[in-house]
Amino acid sequence: TRGQHVAALANVIARKYRISTAATREYVGLAFREAERHGLDPFLLVALMAVESSFNPIAESQAGAVGLMQVIPQYHTDKFDAESESVLHPPTNIRVGARVLKEYIRRTGGLVDGLQMYNGSVTDETTAFANKVLSEKDRLQSAVKSVCSRT
Repeated sequence: TRGQHVAALANVIARKYRISTAATREYVGLAFREAERHGLDPFLLVALMAVESSFNPIAESQAGAVGLMQVIPQYHTDKFDAESESVLHPPTNIRVGARVLKEYIRRTGGLVDGLQMYNGSVTDETTAFANKVLSEKDRLQSAVKSVCSRT
């Protein structure tokens, strides 16, 4: 069930990234909700968070990407529900990140190209970023499958 997957995934992530299980459960739950809302794979959103920020809700890149999903707010003002929303607020960050990813997949016509666009690395013919995210997604799915099959 969804609840089992969220709990198992939160535990796997909390151990790997040495972060609070409670915080991780919140982030994973939000990712599952937004994935469902936008027709995305929840494991993909969680893997994207892992690669982009290592689950640090206050991460910031030199390019100005912020939060769990490393959203650059000035490029995505249309994806916020209110002008006053903070990109550092995890529910907002995950929602906006999911909207951005969904748009990029639609615009590029595929998951790999959408991920590359999300990362700003469209011209990278090795698709290194997409490969890293998809590899992490597979790893997380395998870990959850292993945990859930034991229960």
